[in-house]
Amino acid sequence: MNAADPREPSAAEAGPAGQSGGGEPSPTGELPVANEHTLKVLELPQLLARVASLAMSPLGAELARRLAPSADLALVERRQRRLSQLRALVSERGRPGLDGLTDVRPLLSRLAVDGAYLLPEELTVMADFLGATGRAAEVLQGGEGRFDELYRLYNRLTPLPEIALRLRRVVGPGNSVASSASVELSRIRRDLGAARERLRGQLSALVSRDDLAGVFSDQIVTQRADRFVVPVRTDAKGRLTGIIHDTSGSGATCFVEPLEAVEGNNQLALLRRKEREEEERVLIEASRALASHLQVLRENLGVLAKLDCLLAQAEFCERLHCAEPILDAGGRVELLAARHPLLAWRAAQGRGQAVPINVSLDEGQRVLVVSGANAGGKTATLKTVGLVTLMVMCGMHPPCLQGSRVAIFSQVLAEVGDDQSLESDLSTFTAHAGRLAWMVQRAGRGSLALIDEIGGGTDPGEGAALAVAVLDWLKGRGVRVLCTTHFHRLKAYAAQAEGVENVSVAFDPMSGRPTYQLTYGLPGFSDALAVSRSLGFPPELVEAARAQVDQGEAQTLALMRQVRQALDEAQASRAAAAADRLVAANEREQARAMQKAARREQAGALAEGKRRVREVAARLERRLEELFERARSAQEEHEAAAQAASEAGAQPPTGPRPGRVRQELYGERRQALKEVEAAVLPPPSPQGEAPSLAGLYACKAGDPVLLTALGQRGVLLEDPRPGLETMPVSVGVGGVRVVMALREMEPLPRGQAKDQDSRPRSGVSVQASAGDGIDLNVVGLTVDDALPKVDKALDQAILAGKTSFAVVHGVGTGRLRAAVREFLDNHPYVVATHRAEGRRGGAGVTVAELRE
Repeated sequence: MNAADPREPSAAEAGPAGQSGGGEPSPTGELPVANEHTLKVLELPQLLARVASLAMSPLGAELARRLAPSADLALVERRQRRLSQLRALVSERGRPGLDGLTDVRPLLSRLAVDGAYLLPEELTVMADFLGATGRAAEVLQGGEGRFDELYRLYNRLTPLPEIALRLRRVVGPGNSVASSASVELSRIRRDLGAARERLRGQLSALVSRDDLAGVFSDQIVTQRADRFVVPVRTDAKGRLTGIIHDTSGSGATCFVEPLEAVEGNNQLALLRRKEREEEERVLIEASRALASHLQVLRENLGVLAKLDCLLAQAEFCERLHCAEPILDAGGRVELLAARHPLLAWRAAQGRGQAVPINVSLDEGQRVLVVSGANAGGKTATLKTVGLVTLMVMCGMHPPCLQGSRVAIFSQVLAEVGDDQSLESDLSTFTAHAGRLAWMVQRAGRGSLALIDEIGGGTDPGEGAALAVAVLDWLKGRGVRVLCTTHFHRLKAYAAQAEGVENVSVAFDPMSGRPTYQLTYGLPGFSDALAVSRSLGFPPELVEAARAQVDQGEAQTLALMRQVRQALDEAQASRAAAAADRLVAANEREQARAMQKAARREQAGALAEGKRRVREVAARLERRLEELFERARSAQEEHEAAAQAASEAGAQPPTGPRPGRVRQELYGERRQALKEVEAAVLPPPSPQGEAPSLAGLYACKAGDPVLLTALGQRGVLLEDPRPGLETMPVSVGVGGVRVVMALREMEPLPRGQAKDQDSRPRSGVSVQASAGDGIDLNVVGLTVDDALPKVDKALDQAILAGKTSFAVVHGVGTGRLRAAVREFLDNHPYVVATHRAEGRRGGAGVTVAELRE
């Protein structure tokens, strides 16, 4: 049995007072990742309430509501992996039925008391609970390999099928004790039934007697106080001797137990007491059987509650199409098509829609300053990042695309919304400034700070100054910050400060509606007047307000719009160029695939030719062996005839000697094999000078030549030396130095040094100048100028057979580095990219590992 992780509280502790789930507070006493205010403004409790609504039991729902984020990377990784395994298992085997999972802790507490027992309906509850345990174990079993995290839960489950079967046998119809629960109970109930029928028959005969006609108000036998009685008219009760047990509501009828029925009723009462005693004994035995497994039952309850909570998380993630993220301990965030979890939940129910956004926070970005129009999605961006982060740290998958990266922060601090309070004598600004002061005091390296409208609520000049100071303070202490603003000064600060970047929320100028998409590197426009017009202000009022705008500020805004337009056009051009590069890359890949296919076809044809040679040779071998056997027989006959002639003193026989026949056969065999090889295989290269060598010896460095093996044209880089046609000669082909034998070239007329024809390459070694290990330096170039050079140099490196390719781009703002890495990552011949070692340039150099 696998030991439980010491960082995971025991499942047996689950309950309203001490429950824990997939993201429970750490029992090691670590400080909480986020305080109550942060959890409230980021709406984590609302998210957990949605998850809890999918649980099948109150216990699982309570665990879901108590999920809490953890900063322990290893623990979060385990929880993420466990949820992924559970989603895969449910997809393959179906969801385990937990219908019998209820809060049985009160029943378990009673079982701990000596002599206490459970009633039949309570035994039914326990039997249902044991049935849920068995079904869960059946689904979880066999997960040692693929579902190792779920196997930990399975190892903590102990199904008790025998106990469950015993409880089912004890409980009968109507939550009674079944007669089959014991032999004695069955016998007592048979005797009780027989005695009841005898007494009923006796009283039925009594009410039918003729001499008692007019005494009874009805011809029936009934019961009062568990004793059989007959209905007697009140005015005739003196005619029947017996015990009155009751009267009717009108007083006209008395219910009398005749004296002749007293003994029968007493016997029934004795049998009923024995029945109760036997039932109690059966219930006590069944309860003792449960009590002997009390600790197991508590452990099973905790595991099933946790499993119910995990199933609720899995169902929530399935409905929102969530994906397991890549966890990052360095503060890097890359959310791909991220949706706000609560908006995604509403959209999944057919209420509204959730617009996906892409959010990036890499190594060089410590602070993102988000600006743009009101109602454009700035605050929603902050809340999306914050809630997705907390959701992942609770162990759940976020509503993002596969491949998204989420950082695990030591703290998450949020200042979102208006904390104005008249009771606490707090204005909007004092409440906001108090929260900022609290952040400054608490935040440190590994923290995430989310600040809405930083520095707002006061004079714009002083508010912007405070905002810049706070951002510098937090950035200097290693805090990752996302903030929103309308201050132009803060936008200018983001454009100039290292590690700070402007991000704008997009707004459709035609429709006047936000698109909620983020644009990096550009500040946004508040467009307060345009938004006001859409809210119903009279057009003349909006124009009057526009006339009141400071002219200097208006000119600044106009200049920013021009810059924005120019950058948008440049971005569109880059996108078109990237599309062209992608098409070219696809064409190159197709050409390479065709070349490989041709080589495979040629190799197959050659192998087929050799196979045919071997078949012909084998047939010839068999034929020659037959001829050789005939020659051997002829030799034996010749020797026998010679011996006979010698003995007879006659002349030895004449004719061809067998030895000579054998030599001729071997000679013919060798000749036949040569002819077969010559007929099927290509002839070997002739020895000596080829006719073109004479022309090559007349060439000099700089003259054009055709590389017959490569099918390309090139330029000699050195003078050929007569008589050394097998020595390698350097030739320039497309900016790459190619080394190959002189006899594999042909001279060309001058001016024909450009390619190309394509034939299979063989016997060639390609070398590219390595220099100091750097293949290309694009420092100082723009992205548009640098990428074509990277593309060309990468092709040359691939042609040269290199296994790695290094580009110097410098550090700077990081845009050139990001563009180069994106280009290399998308290239079909690049396996992986990474930054160079410190002695080779570190973050200023990107190294691409090439496919062999």
